[in-house]
Amino acid sequence: MRGVRAAAASVLAVVALGFAAAQTLPVAPAAPAAHRLPNGMAVRLMVLKEVNSREAKSGDRFKLRVDSPVILDGVTRIPIGAIAWGEIVVAKDTGAVGGKGRLSARLLYVEAPDGRIMLSGSQDRQGKGNTTGVVLSVIGFGVLGLLNKGGNAVLKAGDIVTGYVEDPAPAPDRPQPAPPSPGE
Repeated sequence: MRGVRAAAASVLAVVALGFAAAQTLPVAPAAPAAHRLPNGMAVRLMVLKEVNSREAKSGDRFKLRVDSPVILDGVTRIPIGAIAWGEIVVAKDTGAVGGKGRLSARLLYVEAPDGRIMLSGSQDRQGKGNTTGVVLSVIGFGVLGLLNKGGNAVLKAGDIVTGYVEDPAPAPDRPQPAPPSPGE
């Protein structure tokens, strides 16, 4: 019994010394905040996979890649090939009677080495209407000609779009909102 107590006391002493040593170790200073890119700085992006109004739906996300490095103060802040994301806002299929497809997308963010950088920017595309084709189809096929469709709107793989850095942090010259009082 005495041996078990001695072993337990030894274990407790080692654990206590470990905690004491951990508490006295110096704490490394926090890493400096990444240098922010200025609001409105352009980021050239390339669509990686075709997005079209026939298959896409509102809320779908799609990938882009940085096509040109973003350099600030001689340092590459966003390298070529960094992944960016966009989101479909509106996707309208062509429908019948030669209607045009419509596709509207907005840029979300780019995954930079220092973390996500929010982007602003949008793309709106329309397919080609086919009114002439519908008229000719009605003449040739009667009422069935009304089923003739127009073209889908497309963001093609390889299309270049420009996004703009959108820093959500308020600028220092803007008035800051008052913090809520404890009772709110």
